[in-house]
Amino acid sequence: MNGGAGSDEWVTADDLEAKIDEQFSVAAERPLSEKIRREPAELLVYVLGIVFFAYHLWYAYSLPIVRARHGIVHLALVLMVWGTLGLLGADRTTVRGKVATVGYALYTVATAVPFYLLYASYQRLLISAGLYSDTDLLVGATIICLLLVALATLSRLILAVVVLGLVYSYFGPYMPGILAHGGLSLERIVTMNTVEMQGVFGTLLQVVATWVVMFVMLAALIERYGGMATFIKGVTRVTARYPRLRIGQVAVFSSMMFGSINGATTANVVTTGSFTIPLMKENGYPPRVAAALEAVASCGGQVLPPVMGTSAFIMAELIEPSYTEIIVAALLPAVLFYATIFVSIELYVRRFGERTRRAAVESAGPSVGGYLVSWLRHYEYLGTFVVLMYWLVYVQSDPMLAGLYSIATLVVLRFVKVLVGVAIARRDGETAAADLTTAIRTFARETLEGTRRSAEAVVGITIIVAALGIVVRAFIVTGFAQNLSAQLMALAGGSVVLMVVLAALASIVFGMGMPTVAAYLLVALFVAPPLIDVTGIGALPVHLFVFYFAIVSNITPPIAVAVVIAQGLAGSKFLETTVDALRMGFPMFLLPFVFIFNSSLLGITLESVVLAAVIAVGFTSLAIAAVGYDDSPPVVRAGFLLAGAGAVFIPSFAVQIPLVTVVIGALLYLNPTVIRSVRNVGGR
Repeated sequence: MNGGAGSDEWVTADDLEAKIDEQFSVAAERPLSEKIRREPAELLVYVLGIVFFAYHLWYAYSLPIVRARHGIVHLALVLMVWGTLGLLGADRTTVRGKVATVGYALYTVATAVPFYLLYASYQRLLISAGLYSDTDLLVGATIICLLLVALATLSRLILAVVVLGLVYSYFGPYMPGILAHGGLSLERIVTMNTVEMQGVFGTLLQVVATWVVMFVMLAALIERYGGMATFIKGVTRVTARYPRLRIGQVAVFSSMMFGSINGATTANVVTTGSFTIPLMKENGYPPRVAAALEAVASCGGQVLPPVMGTSAFIMAELIEPSYTEIIVAALLPAVLFYATIFVSIELYVRRFGERTRRAAVESAGPSVGGYLVSWLRHYEYLGTFVVLMYWLVYVQSDPMLAGLYSIATLVVLRFVKVLVGVAIARRDGETAAADLTTAIRTFARETLEGTRRSAEAVVGITIIVAALGIVVRAFIVTGFAQNLSAQLMALAGGSVVLMVVLAALASIVFGMGMPTVAAYLLVALFVAPPLIDVTGIGALPVHLFVFYFAIVSNITPPIAVAVVIAQGLAGSKFLETTVDALRMGFPMFLLPFVFIFNSSLLGITLESVVLAAVIAVGFTSLAIAAVGYDDSPPVVRAGFLLAGAGAVFIPSFAVQIPLVTVVIGALLYLNPTVIRSVRNVGGR
């Protein structure tokens, strides 16, 4: 691996923390009054952010209305936030910008009218028995138009899919083959997607408006309180004590954590990639390897519990297992994936030389135990996590309620920490930090920014899910979903293996270019049902199977959107970056096949842990086959390929254990220092 200037130097933990602070800066912004004076629209954004945050907390606490009616309020607030953000971003120094300003202002105000009418008419619409007035039709059509206008700025691909769904609904009689249906009238298209409380306001939007939004709000507050930077820096400080920690492994960890709470692989690549890719390049990683690592790590973050890119909540609504069962089932596969990525990084460094700069920490620094104790100073985050896990895993309560209690815990503990910090500063005579008024103002500003950030963060996922509800409704009402399932079953001809392969390919196609939730929704609707019917496999393994392949489409050519963004940041070529991404991301292609045929991997039992250990060794062997081990000849890599494939895919411990033994013995024979290589990943 060819390093740049200074590639033989050490990277101190302080160097890494400086990079982290640069990316996840929580430094105070300019005074709020100055921001509003320069841009009055800022005031509207903050007001809507507070209203949005307060309303959802109130709803979670009191549940005053049914979820469908709550979805109306949620979507109305989201579209108004979208309008104000557009108003804020308009360049009013040009004619085009002035026109956009007027348009966004009218959009924001106009949004309130149809949603209010729909909300006020909710009870009447429920008992209307399909008899809707012209006003109802106008309200429904207006809501669809408002939604599509907002969608056009977020994803043209999804906009095209939604428009095709509307066109397909109307022109059914003119469609060929399995696409043909009787056709729906314009009135029917409008009513089935709006005033019937389906389509736009269906189950999918209701999940986002209840479960997903609470976790987005929690993540936004943690981010604005500095929790993301604190956590990554803390882990960096601990792991940097190991003298052979690779910079790529620190970068992958950052992407992994951020990706879990981010609902789009592409957004994760942009956010963390702007920090991790330059860091890796500065430390000797070739641009193509740095870009590939970021793309793969960002994909993996979407399958990492407990949030899984917010798709875990959608999955819990669509299938019978509870949310807790889903995140427990998804844990071991996610751990296996990232463990293999860490091993692949080590193999890359070993093969191309050890000129890559390593992460180091000053010998006089605290011990690992000291760093762990120092984490206790951030008790607001630890307490929040404990409360969240208590309500989600132990009590197994509604995720919305767990999110509410977690947010309350975070805010209270953060305020307590502010007061304690002031008291300590006064005791130690630190005048600058002892001003209670300043400390409280800082806390209030952080909280205010958190409310705004939560509203901004939920805009994209809400609009996309609401719009995809139109597609889902169209394909169900027209019978297309049932026809597609029948065709896939006929094509498989009753073969379980062929059906699984077809499902994997179809999931990749449906997931290309889509955000995580959108990709999962499509495969859950069109691919999972026939796969369950043909194979007889349970819903949880099947939904995780199609979910994995929908996500992995982000690194699969020809689109590979995560690779496209990462290679743009790194300045590498698309093809070579894609090849490296596929080499390092191969576990994501293989894991679904493992757990769909051996569901014991989905859980935390003795058998599943033993199986995970066996699979880990098998993946290590396959990583050696894909990346190489030092300068091992092709015949050696072929041997590792065969042994690894057998250990992974032959569902019998009687075969797997001997193969694992052979792999471990081969590694020790090739290089006795392999033990130290393993310690690079797991620590000594």
